[in-house]
Amino acid sequence: MKTYQKKIQLETKKQFEMLDITSHVRTAVIESGVKEGMVTVFSPHTTASIKLNHFEPLLLQDLMKTIYRLVPLDISYSHDLFEVRQNVAPNERSNGHAHVKAFLLGSSENLIVQRSEILLGEKQSIFFIELDGGRHREAWIKILGE
Repeated sequence: MKTYQKKIQLETKKQFEMLDITSHVRTAVIESGVKEGMVTVFSPHTTASIKLNHFEPLLLQDLMKTIYRLVPLDISYSHDLFEVRQNVAPNERSNGHAHVKAFLLGSSENLIVQRSEILLGEKQSIFFIELDGGRHREAWIKILGE
């Protein structure tokens, strides 16, 4: 069984941003030489997510609105009570909302590799979702197969 791993570097500019990373994953699959197997795309950040959906600008706005309705910025998050919390980093942000959003959305997606291509629906793309930007970020791609 072959294994291949690749880290991609990302720069986000907005507090909430959906970056289409499908081409990065496709490139990694080709580089891996795996024809049949699985690919996992993973965010090592607790305020970012990996998800699949349609890359259509109005839908992306709808997704953002819905996520902010579910987890609004303007409520009190205990995580942001720096005077009560322990081990607060000197440059830490008030980002309890981003941690909750990432928890609900999840940090990875697993996809099938078939004939050296990732199996995606006709309108599916792979997104890195920034929930606490702008920041320097990374995502990991792990491919297993034959």
